Amino acid sequence: MKKIVIIEDVHCWMDGGTITLKMKKNESLFYDVEFVQNVSLTNREKSPLPGSLLLNNKEIEIRSKLETEILSEIKVAEFGVKILESEKELLKKIISEAVEFVESEEYIKVAEKVGRIK
Repeated sequence: MKKIVIIEDVHCWMDGGTITLKMKKNESLFYDVEFVQNVSLTNREKSPLPGSLLLNNKEIEIRSKLETEILSEIKVAEFGVKILESEKELLKKIISEAVEFVESEEYIKVAEKVGRIK
C-alpha cells in the first residue's frame, strides 16, 4: 500500500522561523511536525529548544530513524485542498529549507550550542 501524505495546513510563526505542518497520512492518521526556529539560540522557559524538530510537540532524536522517516514523508507530501494555489510555491520553498537545515551539519552545531547534544 502506497503511503499518501498530505500537508493539510502550514503555520509560519513570527518568532524567527518556526514552522508547523499539520499532516495527514493514509486518510486517517493526523500529526503535527514542527521545525523550531534556529535564529535566536536563547532557550526560553516552557519553549522547545531552538533548532528542534518536533512530532506532536515531542522532540525527535537527532539523526534517528524516526527523524529520517518524518523528513522523507515531508519530501513526498502533497498539499491539501485548504492550501491556496498561490501560496504553494512559497510554502514549498520554506518547507524545503527547513528540511535541508535538519539534514545539514549546521543542525548538529545548533543542537550542540543549545545543549540538545554534548
